Amino acid sequence: MAAACGGGAGAVTLPTEGSGDVRAPSAAPGTASFSPTSADFPNPERGFYGWSGSDFINGFDARGVGAAYSAGQRLVLARVPLDGYRGSDLPDALLVGLDARFATLRAAGMKATLWFSYDFSASGNDASAAQIKRHLEQLRPVLSANADVIPYMRAGFIGAWGEWHSSKSGNSCGYNSGSTTCSTADANRAVVRDALLANVPATTQIGFRYPADLMKWYPSATQQSRAGMHNDCFLSGSTDSGTYQNPPQRTYAQELSLHTAFGGETCTGETPLRTNCTAILREGAQHHLAWLNSSYSPAMLEAWKAGGCYPEVSRSMGYRLQLDGVTHDPQVARGGTVMVAVDLRNVGWARVFSTRKLLVTLRHRLSGQQISAEAGPLRVLMPQAKSTTRLSVPVAIPLEAQAGDYDLYLSAPDVFAATAGDARFALRFANADDTRLGQVWDPTTARFRVGTTLTVQ
Repeated sequence: MAAACGGGAGAVTLPTEGSGDVRAPSAAPGTASFSPTSADFPNPERGFYGWSGSDFINGFDARGVGAAYSAGQRLVLARVPLDGYRGSDLPDALLVGLDARFATLRAAGMKATLWFSYDFSASGNDASAAQIKRHLEQLRPVLSANADVIPYMRAGFIGAWGEWHSSKSGNSCGYNSGSTTCSTADANRAVVRDALLANVPATTQIGFRYPADLMKWYPSATQQSRAGMHNDCFLSGSTDSGTYQNPPQRTYAQELSLHTAFGGETCTGETPLRTNCTAILREGAQHHLAWLNSSYSPAMLEAWKAGGCYPEVSRSMGYRLQLDGVTHDPQVARGGTVMVAVDLRNVGWARVFSTRKLLVTLRHRLSGQQISAEAGPLRVLMPQAKSTTRLSVPVAIPLEAQAGDYDLYLSAPDVFAATAGDARFALRFANADDTRLGQVWDPTTARFRVGTTLTVQ
């Protein structure tokens, strides 16, 4: 990716290969408007997720990951079984293997929704809260080093399938949990919650399974920007197969998902199934659905395809940023600052959850010299927007900048050093090309040329 993506305000970079050196046939000075598109572009950290194998470390399915990428998916489920370590520390070999597997995932252009469990069955043979805390402390360096490819992590660890029920080690009460009292279970769950928040990277959204827990911890749905929810029986019966014990919990989940990530999968555990397009389009928007299993439940997925809404579901999940217009002065003196006003909106179901920023790049039309500046983060854009929001980006023109005409580009590269220069991890805007106006997406640099010209004097 072009070096401009790493620049700060007023940063100047030299031309690089693949920097989008295509002349705008009718570049306009200072103002442009853009056309939206209904195309379903691949975008990181959102949408349907694929499969990486039954064991992320020891059973990695490279072919499955490649197929998911080719299908336009940019997330995979990374399941890490910990069955052999319910009563002991994690071995160094596991930590080294996990780090290596994240490197493999990064090389494949993918990110993960991460899931640790001690028992991927209904038995619920998990570890004690103290042992889980210890394991998270051990995992902290590896998770921190690979935060760039872990946008989402299920709370995991506890109980059957790591879904926070049926714990045999005192981490849940009621169904299949023996004689554990709810007060004991609540105390142990709080220990695991605190260990998750302390050891999982702050940039990772953590999805807890049950709104009842979240409501105990955070009575107001506006209290969290990180502790969200995963629902692995979305659209299944009146309670989503026991996910919701009462209507207020569902309302809470909908309110919480405006601020934190909501995702998971559909299932057939309870009837009636809400399989039709009306249900998914309504509830996907209500719950600000960000990510969803691309393989399960087939009954749901096939119903959406038959009903004709599958493409809309696919492109609506997560964020979807649409550029509306750009305005800036047509001329600026070296040593001065030009204010670039960018009008855009998030028409997707959910927020951008990372700290991505909007990057403005000026590229000299003859020499390729680049000047860049950024504004944001884009997380502030509310989802499902009906009107535009203006972000103003001050671009400082260095005294040593080359005089002449510059084309203007917009982009939103990743925020992590390991992936910031990789076009596969950049956000793509939901806008159509218009070559007549010089408005073109460059996949090599992951930048959108807006078709305006700035003259530096």
